[in-house]
Amino acid sequence: ARVRQLEAERDQLLKKTSILPQHNPKVLSDHLGYHSLIVEPDSVGSVSPHQIDIKLTWPPWLGSIALVPAFKSAGSGVAAYAFPRRFKIEVLNAKTDEFEVVVNWMEEDFPDPGLYPVFFSEINRSTKHVRITVPQMVQESGAAYFALGEIYIFQQGVDGLIGANMTAWGSNVVKVTASGSLTQIPLWDAQNLNDNVQGLGFPLSDERVATEDLVIKYEDGMPFSGQVKFILDLGEPLIVGRIDFWPAAAPYGVEIPAFGFPKEISVKISRDPDFKTARKLEAQSFRGNLFSVIGRGATAQYVHITLEGFREYKGMPVLGLGEISVCRDDRAMSINCKVVAEGIPEEYLDQLPRLVDGFSRQRRILPQGEWIKGLAQRRPLDRRLAVVERDLELAQAAWQHIKQRSGMWAIVIAFAGLAGGVVLQQRMRKQGIKKLKWRITRDLHDEVGSNLGSISLAAEQLKHAVANAEAEENLRDLSLLAREASASLREVVWVIDQSTIRLPLLIQKLAERAERVLDEMELFIEISKDCPDCVVSFAFKRHLIMFFKEAVHNCARHSGATQVWVDFSIVDQHLRISLRDNGCGFDSSAPSSGWGLDSMKERAEEMGGEIELISQVGTGTTIVLEIPLAILSSEPRNAYTTSN
Repeated sequence: ARVRQLEAERDQLLKKTSILPQHNPKVLSDHLGYHSLIVEPDSVGSVSPHQIDIKLTWPPWLGSIALVPAFKSAGSGVAAYAFPRRFKIEVLNAKTDEFEVVVNWMEEDFPDPGLYPVFFSEINRSTKHVRITVPQMVQESGAAYFALGEIYIFQQGVDGLIGANMTAWGSNVVKVTASGSLTQIPLWDAQNLNDNVQGLGFPLSDERVATEDLVIKYEDGMPFSGQVKFILDLGEPLIVGRIDFWPAAAPYGVEIPAFGFPKEISVKISRDPDFKTARKLEAQSFRGNLFSVIGRGATAQYVHITLEGFREYKGMPVLGLGEISVCRDDRAMSINCKVVAEGIPEEYLDQLPRLVDGFSRQRRILPQGEWIKGLAQRRPLDRRLAVVERDLELAQAAWQHIKQRSGMWAIVIAFAGLAGGVVLQQRMRKQGIKKLKWRITRDLHDEVGSNLGSISLAAEQLKHAVANAEAEENLRDLSLLAREASASLREVVWVIDQSTIRLPLLIQKLAERAERVLDEMELFIEISKDCPDCVVSFAFKRHLIMFFKEAVHNCARHSGATQVWVDFSIVDQHLRISLRDNGCGFDSSAPSSGWGLDSMKERAEEMGGEIELISQVGTGTTIVLEIPLAILSSEPRNAYTTSN
């Protein structure tokens, strides 16, 4: 059961993470991020807090901020490095020219993000200056310092979407400075905070799709000029922010970072298809995992790409591209656009749509904001998944050990079971029959025996009866006792046949008793339709039957009534049983002869209920019993015993 529970939770967590971005963090050997100066232990407390300032040339509308940890190698894996435990983020109000705190973790430690970015949304302010303040916090080594891998500042997009990353807009728009920086280029530098290079992997979803990258192998006999050209038609003139080139995935999952990626890429853009007036774009090297060309807001409809310097795979030239993405404000504008090519074999022409399908490495390409936010959302899910998988492994090992040990005893138990099973079954069956017979005998004796004895006594009296009136009275008593005996016998058989006794059926049986015993009178029975379907304990069943039997018996024998009203209702979470007749009545204040009424009162008290008796000479009799519904399924407080 534990294994199945953990497997179900694991599958649920995997389903949730499958729609979030892929998470493959790694340490970049030539790029670590930003590192503050190291404050010696004896200087901690006397040095001012670190400050990182991001200034923009104009105040855009800021929507969210994300911080990416710096990574370090840890054995054969990756670990986060020196993420600030306490910090605050402020933005300069464009109207008041004063800083406002939008994120404050100065009073308590921020939860360790591990290998995941942290994402702060709903900033919703127009600003051109963001400041991050980090106080001097001592690390395990005793010195004070911190590190960050990247800072993202996202615009507020339309329709609630995350806009472009403003920190990547270039030095002519964004300037990043930091106090007390440890500079060791290219590993550590303040400019690494907004260069869009970090170890989080590709901005891809985790869910696989049935798509492939474009991989062209120039086998022997295929024409190969050493140059490939692509022309993308965006459909209309658009502002080009940048053009991203995605490396293709290497075959068989081999770790080749730039499989089939050309050594030289040149790009020009134009408004006209003939490129008579064209603008050549500045090519950048790889920005993390992607090769990017900056458009700087130029307007164009056509993109001309020339690829040269092909690498070889198994002795043949190979070209591998996962996607060519023309972006503005981090939104791809080239999805499913028209692509034509020169310099590729004819049999590969039908694969050109793979370059602009919005997928790479069999996963959907994500905008940066959606990617970073999704990675932050993965953190609690991945951590819980790690715990579940660990517990599942332990539970599976324990279950396997139990099965192995159980197997050694299985044969012995099987033979012992076969040998003793028949004997045990027969013994249990005999005991069950014996107990059943004993219960039936006891109930028949208690419920029916005394009535049958009374019938016998009445028959003896009839023999000596002389007056017709007396004989008629005895015959009437004999008939009444016979009817009561029949009703009791039916109730005993019914109880034996039931595994549980439920209140609606019990009320029905009480009504049937009234119909049988009071058949000489005009009877009116009302049963509430909102009676709850609750279980009645055996003891309460017996008390109710015996109480009702006594009430019906008194009515039939002593009231002389011609009409009787019986009502079963639910009032304020109480079962209410009322029996009223139009008979002779009696003085209820006078001492009662016999102990029938006393027995009824004691049964009502034992059931935790209340009894009300209303009667006067010549006005009939009313008896009402009320019992809380909540106690019907329990056992009475005392083992009360009554006579039959």
